[in-house]
Amino acid sequence: MDLWRKIGIGVVSIIPAFVLSGLVWDWFESWLAALAVVILVGVFSGSVISGKFSTE
Repeated sequence: MDLWRKIGIGVVSIIPAFVLSGLVWDWFESWLAALAVVILVGVFSGSVISGKFSTE
């Protein structure tokens, strides 16, 4: 995968991390739950960038 595409995927995955962590914090009012969501999104986007979900 091209370097610029990897950087773009990383930048675009920041948006769901902020939105989902804010939503989880609003539901549970727990910073640990919000941090867990950020980590999950980070792991998922890291897997996409590294090519684990690639069809090639």
